[in-house]
Amino acid sequence: MNLIQELHLRTRHLTPQEVLRDLGYGQPDADTLAHYQAVIGGRYLGLERQHCAPLHGETGFIEALCRCVGIAESDYRPGIAAVAERLAEDRAAFRHWLFADTDYVRAPGTPIFAMAFTERFRRLPFPIDFWRLPWEERLEAACQKAREHRQESSGTLVIWGEIQRYHYCFAEKRSIVISTTGEVIGECHDFDPPKATMSLAGSDENLPDQFAPDEE
Repeated sequence: MNLIQELHLRTRHLTPQEVLRDLGYGQPDADTLAHYQAVIGGRYLGLERQHCAPLHGETGFIEALCRCVGIAESDYRPGIAAVAERLAEDRAAFRHWLFADTDYVRAPGTPIFAMAFTERFRRLPFPIDFWRLPWEERLEAACQKAREHRQESSGTLVIWGEIQRYHYCFAEKRSIVISTTGEVIGECHDFDPPKATMSLAGSDENLPDQFAPDEE
């Protein structure tokens, strides 16, 4: 049993308010409650999101929680280190994603900010640990995601147009081509679609990324 499973087992009979009260939070706010749920129910003990717990700090919160439910330091420290190492590996790995291809060619007058802010509707990321799944499972998940996206979008994306096919991008410039009905129809070895971006003056950060949901 790993640390995440151990924490889940030892807190399942307690409410978040009970645990947080024992950690010193008399009246936990919404942010603290959300962080607690991320630690208990997430894949990375909440380490994938920046959070500074007022009383304990980031990793100090996890350590205090472990002590609170009776996990020995000799067990929880290696457990936290293992999760942090796994998170680092997942972030360093190629991020798998699905691309909704509309054969788009920019029309005269189409504002770049509109393209940049709707780019995320055609670039659909998988979780950062998706690469760890067996190839067959990843391919089936990509086909299913294509079918679901086609149904939810009714086959058309604002700005970009009618979806012609999907690309499951699993490595640098490599993709599996998927039909709009979710069937594998080919493979590309040099697939690198341009990405519409927009940044403020003096900044290299893509502005729309700041508004995109955290999908790690």
